Formats: sequence, structure tokens, C-alpha cells
Amino acid sequence: MNQDHIHRPDDGRGRRDVFVNGNKIEGVAWADTKNGVAVFYPQPIRVKRGTDEVYTRKLRGKVEVVPCG
Repeated sequence: MNQDHIHRPDDGRGRRDVFVNGNKIEGVAWADTKNGVAVFYPQPIRVKRGTDEVYTRKLRGKVEVVPCG
């Protein structure tokens, strides 16, 4: 199954900037341009209480991924 619309930092396609509704988002864990979803780590990075899981936030809208350059 071709999943070129899903972008992760470790997918081997190089460094990219992620924009949601025209706003650049830092600390993106993954982004899906087809479904308009981006998950990121808000700063400062926090751990969920009672777990080892890092706190994330989800944004929805027009997701654009462009190579850094």
C-alpha cells in the first residue's frame, strides 16, 4: 500500500517543514497530508502523569509538507 501522504522524521525522505493552515509547526511526530492531521510535541516536552508516554497534541486542517531548503 502506497503511503506517500504520511510523513515521519525517520522515513528516510530528508528534513521537511510542516505547515497546518499556513502556520509552521515545530516538533512534529507525524503528519498525514491526505487526511489533514499532524501530531506534534508541544514545548516544553512533558511526560504524561504515571506513564512513560510523551504528551502530544493533534492538529487538523490543511497540512502541507515541504522540503527544507
